[in-house]
Amino acid sequence: MSVCSGESFEEPAEAVAALRQGQPSLTATLYSAWAADGVTLDPGTAYDLELATSRIAFYRTVATELAARVSDLTPIKGLEVADRYPAGLGRTMNDLDYVASTEADLWRAANLLIDDGWDLHTGTFACFDDRLHMMVSLRRPHESRFVLPYGVEIATWWSLGDLAGVRPLTAMPQPWRAPAVKNTLMLLFERFEQRFRARDLIDASLLVASASEDELATLTGALTALGLWPEYAELAALVARTSLPPLPPPPRRNQLDTRARRAIRSAAVLRRPLTGVARHLQRRNIKGASARIEQRSWAVAAERLSAGASVRSGVLAFGLPLDGAPRSAAPTAVLHERGRLAWVDTPVGRFLLTIGDEVDEDTVAELSGPEPRPASTGAHP
Repeated sequence: MSVCSGESFEEPAEAVAALRQGQPSLTATLYSAWAADGVTLDPGTAYDLELATSRIAFYRTVATELAARVSDLTPIKGLEVADRYPAGLGRTMNDLDYVASTEADLWRAANLLIDDGWDLHTGTFACFDDRLHMMVSLRRPHESRFVLPYGVEIATWWSLGDLAGVRPLTAMPQPWRAPAVKNTLMLLFERFEQRFRARDLIDASLLVASASEDELATLTGALTALGLWPEYAELAALVARTSLPPLPPPPRRNQLDTRARRAIRSAAVLRRPLTGVARHLQRRNIKGASARIEQRSWAVAAERLSAGASVRSGVLAFGLPLDGAPRSAAPTAVLHERGRLAWVDTPVGRFLLTIGDEVDEDTVAELSGPEPRPASTGAHP
């Protein structure tokens, strides 16, 4: 935690305050470590630890049921990483993440959850490899209305990359799916969304330590193929500053080669200036790294681009599930467009697409009915 925050802590109160403000994903691990050492927790920290442990127990039940009913769902991180923690140490988990082998598996799993009382929360859509890809997020209220709901996310991609030099990963070779390899890769991909956290250092150290020699060789090949050496180098440097078991050192040459290939790919994205710039600005916005001028530029681009054109060009569109709209009879998602308006009909419901922050209430009301008016023609991208 000190490595990620740049601070040192002399008192438990300082560590707890830092956790709650900047590293909440480490709370269960630290509190459980104190408890394992015989430290008596106060009611507040004991309650937080109980929330984390009961949440994991709930997710184990959900994961077991999904595994029994949908065989082609692959879990990412979560419980597989938690199981590598030493006995007695907890791990904070906000949600369960899955990759579906086929779109049909995604909708089957989502429908099972909906029938079991889960609610559609959001969808995310974009076209990669000439195919419409999606992630569906579902929520279920926690027993306490003061605690964040349970969550499950199911996607047809492994990673979105960085929307520029690092390409989306929509298929994963079987050797890469070994838990130690797969989950390390997913941890590195998350660097495109946020900085590494203290929990990530622990996760990475435990994952790599659990890998066999063959799995380490597979991981090395995957890092080269995916262009993730800079992220791996950053993570390895952070782990090296802790007392955790270190990661194998990254070759400097690999990092330089990766950065060069990324630059070439990033330049290729700009061959389509408007959508290329939109992808760049969206990437910066997602990472929280955009300057004020970039935020204004993104707002302008979002106004000029239609949601349908954005999806087809690889820009992410966020889907608002519409209450009252019927579930599609088609087995796969169908993208519909009418002027600047776009929506996706799916076997679990209809999603209104937007790449900006605003949604027109009249449009929501119109598309929430059984049939959009006037009728539109849908087609697969």
